[in-house]
This record gives sequence, structure tokens and C-alpha cells, in this order.
Amino acid sequence: MDFKKILAEVRVVPVCVFEDTKGALKTAELLLKHDVNIIEVTLRTAVAFDCIGAVCREYPELITGAGSVFTPDAIDRAAGEGAVFAVSPCYDEKLVEHSYKKGIPYVPGAATPSELFAALKICSVVKIFPAGSLGGVEYINSMVAPFKMFDFGLMPTGGIDNRNFRDYLAADKVISCGMTYPVNEKLIKQDKYDELESRIIEIYKGLS
Repeated sequence: MDFKKILAEVRVVPVCVFEDTKGALKTAELLLKHDVNIIEVTLRTAVAFDCIGAVCREYPELITGAGSVFTPDAIDRAAGEGAVFAVSPCYDEKLVEHSYKKGIPYVPGAATPSELFAALKICSVVKIFPAGSLGGVEYINSMVAPFKMFDFGLMPTGGIDNRNFRDYLAADKVISCGMTYPVNEKLIKQDKYDELESRIIEIYKGLS
């Protein structure tokens, strides 16, 4: 799987937090309804692995990954449920090496030039987190300037919404953004799927 190419094509990765499998399945259904073929399920809740498994079984056509990954065991468990990629908010050499050996596309997080350089030794895509708090587009352009000769893609996440995602997508080396906005956790909890669907349409139609 050419994960870098997939990210460049989808442009926005929906980053989800689920409290139950019902919410996960309904969100996955809405994403596919609007031709969004990727989802990142963060491991922030006790049912996250169950949600990954449910989505992978019900919607095998959806490219499902695990976010907020901190241990090799989490990568293994997520992969066992059907996840085909993993994302972390930070850089850890053991996670990079484990995912590489396992053959799972892995996106480590970086917040400094040193972390970015370390990640680029193995990974072709790096997450910049928390993008908004670090300084946004201006910070990203400044940080990657010395690395322009490297072939890689960035996926900034954190503080990105309907007001600024186009600016991030236009930043140097950015191929995709991670966003919670189109899959808002509170809307899912409150079963406000009409509003959730409106956000999905807003973001992904805005890419065309």
C-alpha cells in the first residue's frame, strides 16, 4: 500500500474519538456515503479497539487506522482488529522500528526539526502536532525549509478546522491534514448525525 499516495489523494484524514461501536459504524457509513475512504480511530477510549474491529468488519472498503498509538502492543492489537495504518502524536524510535518490521504504514508525530529529522530516516510521512499551538502554517513552512531536499509528506493535526484547513493544505510539504472537525466527538455522542453529515460535506466538497 502506497500510504503517502493515499494521503495525498484524500487530503483530509478524519480523526475520530468513539465511545461506542454504534457511533463508529454510523460515522463510517456517513464518510463512505460521501466518498471518504479513510478513517483514523484514536485509542483514547476503552472501546477504541472494538470500534476498529467493528468498522473493519462492516466496511472493509474503508482504509481504517489507529491513532494515539504509544506502544508496540497497541500497533499489534490494532492490526489484529484490521487496522492498516497507525499514527502517533510523538516520535518514538521503537514504534517506528516495530511498525516497519510489521509492514504497517506508520506516521510518527514531530514538533521540532530534530524530531522531524529523526523520523525522516525511516518514515515518508510525518505528523506535525499540535500544529495550531506550534504556530500553524508559518511554523510548518519555517521548520521544513532546511529539509526541502528530502522526499516526504507532512500531515499536520491539531487546531485545524473549516476556517483554516485550505491554508494548511497549501503549506510546504503538506499532503494531508488530520481533522476532528468533520467527525466531531460531541456531535457523535449526541447522535447529531445530520449536523455531522453537513460538516463532512462542507470539508470534502471544499476540496474539489
